[in-house]
Amino acid sequence: MNNELIALDVEQIFVWQGSIQFAEFENLKEQALTLANEIRTVEVNEETIKTSKKLLAEINKSVKVLDDKRINIKKLMLEPYQSFEAQVKEIIGIVKEADEIVRNQVRNFEEDQRREKEEILKEKFDKRIVHYSFRDLFHFHDFISPKHLNKSASIEAVEKEMIDFLNRIARDLKAIENMANPKAVLAYYTDVKDLAAAITLHEQQEARERQIEASKALGKKPAAKISHLISAQIFDPKELALVEMFFNQHEIKYTVDKII
Repeated sequence: MNNELIALDVEQIFVWQGSIQFAEFENLKEQALTLANEIRTVEVNEETIKTSKKLLAEINKSVKVLDDKRINIKKLMLEPYQSFEAQVKEIIGIVKEADEIVRNQVRNFEEDQRREKEEILKEKFDKRIVHYSFRDLFHFHDFISPKHLNKSASIEAVEKEMIDFLNRIARDLKAIENMANPKAVLAYYTDVKDLAAAITLHEQQEARERQIEASKALGKKPAAKISHLISAQIFDPKELALVEMFFNQHEIKYTVDKII
């Protein structure tokens, strides 16, 4: 690969500034000003309006010819620049394409390095975790993070962090075993891998459950004892006997008050 830079010498770009001579400018400008002033001061009537319109129509034709000439001259003046611009953009495009190729090569190379480093770290993790009782509960992906694969993090430094991680897990699990509700706390711990956070989440869940139970208890109304007071006026002793017989057959409690 040729390591030499592009031999650039901007002094070899030569520019000859174009020149446009507009000899009639002052004369035409004076005529236009005179015409504009006359139109402003002319007395407006049907005849002068017709004359002004006709005059301006003729002048506008001349002005259009002048403007068309301006446009053509602009195109001629811009042609050399546009050609130069296209040449510069072509060179820039070639360099940008090469730059993108290099960026992709660097990106792929760095990704390969990260994958190789990850494989080395996984092998070390798998060899270490088999010595712990929780080897089936936690895995490599519970430990590894993008920062471990950066160039700035050496294999030795990450391995030391790995040992600290495994030892911390062992201590935390030992503490969880002695808790009142170890299974519930462990369920949170396997997600967050932080003992304090797992305990907090468990306590929050218990608090929510207590609130739900309290709400249910408030919603239950005690069964009320319902009583009915029936008052009847019976004038015939035979009818009273029939009513009492009915109540007795159905074991309905009742009282009879005699009115003298």
